[in-house]
Amino acid sequence: MSSTTQSARIPAPVMGISRLILKRNFKNLFRLPKVSLSKFLQLRLNTILIRFLPFAISRWYIVILGKLYYLLNWQERRLIRNTIQQVFKGRIPARTLKGKIRETFKGIFDHYHEKLFMAYSNFPRLVDFLKTRIRFQGKEALREALAGGKGVILVTGHYGAVEFLPGALAAHKYPTSMICRFQTQSLRVSLSQRAEDGKRAEYGDLHLIDADEGNIILAAMKALKQGRILITECDEFDEWRPDPNRDSQFLGCKLTSDRTLELLQKRSGSPVISALIKREGKRNYTCNLSPVPVPSSSPMNMALSEQCLRVLETWVESHPEQWYQWKKLGMMIKSQFEVKHDRQDSGYLAPEVGVSVPDQA
Repeated sequence: MSSTTQSARIPAPVMGISRLILKRNFKNLFRLPKVSLSKFLQLRLNTILIRFLPFAISRWYIVILGKLYYLLNWQERRLIRNTIQQVFKGRIPARTLKGKIRETFKGIFDHYHEKLFMAYSNFPRLVDFLKTRIRFQGKEALREALAGGKGVILVTGHYGAVEFLPGALAAHKYPTSMICRFQTQSLRVSLSQRAEDGKRAEYGDLHLIDADEGNIILAAMKALKQGRILITECDEFDEWRPDPNRDSQFLGCKLTSDRTLELLQKRSGSPVISALIKREGKRNYTCNLSPVPVPSSSPMNMALSEQCLRVLETWVESHPEQWYQWKKLGMMIKSQFEVKHDRQDSGYLAPEVGVSVPDQA
């Protein structure tokens, strides 16, 4: 009996190897593929659910998925946290800063929920949402600029509900074009189809310029010559065309200066307006519009890109939780704050077009 029992026992080394294999398989079972948060949230199941779920429930669903993503991608989460701490340390009380960091991640989840809502929700419901939930402040300046007949370069940033900006303008009958770079084919097809459906149903006039197809600079100039609004983002840092003659300052960080906005404005002669959509509680938004003087009429002859960054900087400093480019900024200044932390431990547009384009659309 004892000999039979002993022969049936699994040797200890084999047991150890088996446990190791099971442990690794268990980890792999819950390990996300190496994809961005944008692509992860645009998985097929999510896009289907967004179409049918109410706004509040679909937001809750995206928050859960976002928390799962950052739980497994803890290095990305830490980079965002460290970047915010580096920018605001000493300027905001520690307890308040901790709360701002929590709110920033909620803002990131809001951004991707808004992106999916724009692309996949019920279309008539979306149009009604854009017409009733977004208020324009300073629209007189936009109308006056459009009356000049040279179109308008509308400069925004990765702030607040920016995903609603092109659709909201179109829904309010402003002829709008936006340069986009899509992360998924599904998003490209869905948004392009919605733009066409909107035109046919006379909901609005929205034209999406695909940054990966055709000659983008010609498409951008054509849109402006037709008297349309061309939307671009001033904080696509990795799409900048550096100006060797000057640097930029943003949130206390030294960056290379971008010269692409100046190039586009000089070629088109179009006026420039800053546009930032701020979240105002539950499903209410305000789009703040303000003219940006061209360098010839600017008091300090400040470059357009610098002026637009200053506008964005003011809003980010007031509401850092509504900006979601902390990861990109962190990657650019990572070496700066790592050096500082080390010292503390021992005693962080397409290029052809001249405009920045969203790479996480």
